[in-house]
Amino acid sequence: MGDSADELDSLTQELLRLRSERAEHQAEALRLRALLAAVPDLIIRIHRDGTYLDFVGAKDIPVLIPREERIGKRVAEVLPPDIAAAYQQATTAALDSQKTQTFGYQLHVGGRLGHYEARVVCSGPDEVIMVVRDVTTRHLAEEALRLEKEGAEQILLNILPRAIVEELKRSSGSISHRFDAATVLFADIVGFTAAASTLPPAEVVATLNDIFSAFDAIADRHGLEKIKTIGDAYMVVGGVPLPSPHHAEAVADMALAMAAEVRHFAFPGLPPLTLRIGICTGPVVAGVIGFRKFVYDLWGDTVNVASRMESSSEPGRIQVAQSTYDRLHEHFRFTPRGKIPIKGKGLLPTYFLEGRKP
Repeated sequence: MGDSADELDSLTQELLRLRSERAEHQAEALRLRALLAAVPDLIIRIHRDGTYLDFVGAKDIPVLIPREERIGKRVAEVLPPDIAAAYQQATTAALDSQKTQTFGYQLHVGGRLGHYEARVVCSGPDEVIMVVRDVTTRHLAEEALRLEKEGAEQILLNILPRAIVEELKRSSGSISHRFDAATVLFADIVGFTAAASTLPPAEVVATLNDIFSAFDAIADRHGLEKIKTIGDAYMVVGGVPLPSPHHAEAVADMALAMAAEVRHFAFPGLPPLTLRIGICTGPVVAGVIGFRKFVYDLWGDTVNVASRMESSSEPGRIQVAQSTYDRLHEHFRFTPRGKIPIKGKGLLPTYFLEGRKP
């Protein structure tokens, strides 16, 4: 019985020893892999005049010319001219300044385009050691990350103004600004809802997309900011988020261009479409709302009056508030409409914008 106990104890100790050795071997393997990962791809000794003095490939990678055919040759005889020039320049700079030089380059090796990073340090009065790493994998990862960031930013730019996107990058808090002078435009396609109800949905959406895309192009030409669309209504602002002394003029020009552009669109069997447009000038508050879905929007009495100018306008006409008329009457032609009832504001004088003065 005693012998069996001793034998079991001996086997237990042997098992523990083997487990310990296996753990040590695994740890050593990890250290070796880390060491190999840190070893540069190439180590090169180069003379001041660009001659290869020694050349060691620490990894099994393809090279343009084997080691024995490099030694004694100059880099200009082995490498493409632009890369040879970079080698020579870094070598000279390291020797003259006695400071480490770093540069990157691209080279077709083994049928692929590789990205390399080289560090150059002095190793004698007229020679340097150049440590070269293949950073292609890192470069590809960085390029993929860059493209992903650009894609995400482009999505934001399709939703928010560029200035607001840049501010979002710098700040994690809410974004809101007051603008003392801005011009707001609302436009609605006359009779669109009734006409659209009799047509296939795909045709309705395609037509609306074509119209609003044309409006977007007009807004871009005049330096204006599209705020949103609601059904067949379109909202744009001038002077926000970047202040401009000519915001009212730009919005008036856009309104005239929109009115002309929409006439190019029509549903089958129906006359060309027309717009009802309203414009007001004054102070607004602008900001980003929402957490999961960003929206850049405007608030204030100016926005409300611009909306009322549109809803109380006539088909095919551009109705503006007194504040807009006051800024534009010297350069644009207007027809006074007189005072009309505006919900929440009482009787207000309004004008129809007819065009620019000669």
